[in-house]
Amino acid sequence: MYDIFLISDDVAGEKMAGPGIRAWELSKSLSRRFKVALAVPDYSSRSAESTFYKNLPFDLFFYSQANPAVIKEIGAKSRIVIVQGYILSKFPFLKDLAAYLICDLYVPFPLENLFVHKWKLTNRKDRDFIHLNDLRVFNDQVLTGDHFLCACERQKDLFVGSLLSLLRINPEILDMTPSLDDLISVVHFGITPDGGEETGERVIRGRIPAIKDDDILLFWGGVITNWYDPPTLLTAFRDALKENPKLKLFFIAKRHPNPLLPEFEAANEAVRLSTEMGLLDKHVFFNENWIEYRRKGLYFREADIGISIHMTHFETYYSFRIRLLDYLKYQLPIICTEGDFFAGLVEKEGLGITVVSQDRKDLTKAILRLTDDKAERDRIRGKLSEVKTRFLWDNTTKPLTEHCARVLGGEAKKKTRPSAEDIAFVAAVGQKPSAPRSFGKRYLGELLMKLPFNMGARIKRWLRPIK
Repeated sequence: MYDIFLISDDVAGEKMAGPGIRAWELSKSLSRRFKVALAVPDYSSRSAESTFYKNLPFDLFFYSQANPAVIKEIGAKSRIVIVQGYILSKFPFLKDLAAYLICDLYVPFPLENLFVHKWKLTNRKDRDFIHLNDLRVFNDQVLTGDHFLCACERQKDLFVGSLLSLLRINPEILDMTPSLDDLISVVHFGITPDGGEETGERVIRGRIPAIKDDDILLFWGGVITNWYDPPTLLTAFRDALKENPKLKLFFIAKRHPNPLLPEFEAANEAVRLSTEMGLLDKHVFFNENWIEYRRKGLYFREADIGISIHMTHFETYYSFRIRLLDYLKYQLPIICTEGDFFAGLVEKEGLGITVVSQDRKDLTKAILRLTDDKAERDRIRGKLSEVKTRFLWDNTTKPLTEHCARVLGGEAKKKTRPSAEDIAFVAAVGQKPSAPRSFGKRYLGELLMKLPFNMGARIKRWLRPIK
């Protein structure tokens, strides 16, 4: 019997990106108090001789969508199940378990995929079809979950709108939790404490002859996905080079660790532009593949400045860029585009410089200002050291840990799921109303408004079945 069963929708283990890291670290943190199992896709990177999986504080399982037996078996003997991404659509039987279901919505994938497929697909009908499917998967989670997780207050506002429109915020919830704390928790993505990683090896300056010890190394700490803006960064970097030829720019990975994901067009465009500008392998460098989780600190520690440049749009506003957390952990002064959660933190805490989206001159100025002022970089590192403790996983997971304790203690109950009829009613979908219903809507509305509330409500309930 497990207290908590987490299911990652992305690869997790030796090589992993955001969703996998989140599932892995949530499992570690929750296991300090509860008995925890984690299931990850069977195509996650792993090797027989690796020590990465030794002495884990939770039980680890590998699953495949084609053979869901392990998910069924562990789910059936777990009291709480935590899912993310497309897991419910892949394993719909999870909705019928007796377990308390928590849906982690920290990746708002219907928004994210709008931008992914804008560049991948030219046919609008295909994009519309994918978006409808994404919304169906997302709404299924909203309709099914007993509790929801998000990564910041902005996301909470977004998801509260979804919960309200799909009848998950209702009189029952009002009576149970007027603050909605029993329905949705803000669980920031976190960072691990120092220690437990590989150290000592030189992986950039000691491996790439063109990057010298006295160069200023700007560091891009994640994949170059399609909502980022490498063209503005590369043109601004080229302009900054004219004044400071000691600048270097290193991208940590072109490819995502999930082998099922295709290459990103933005990454290929960045390589093309770098080549066209004559910067490739002279001032701009691309690491081809993803870095192992325990080795990434080797790369971040050799950098001088962390950089993240994206286009500003509505996905940006609700995003939570976890590469900036790595800059926080390894105390890299930050240059980033304004508009998202972390840009607000950078501005408020003085952790670096924010720049206007797609403004090459503003970005050039920021690069030169920070690279030319070592004292300012040292000051920022001191601030980063103070701020980063707030984002340690054991601190960010406290709302989830406390909620799970309440569930296991019998204080937090499963929620009533809306009926299909009620969802159809609030969504105003269905057949054309019959003549009696049309008459009622036209002539009885004003009369019902004049009646005492309880009497009017009873009459409305009586009239609702009339088609």
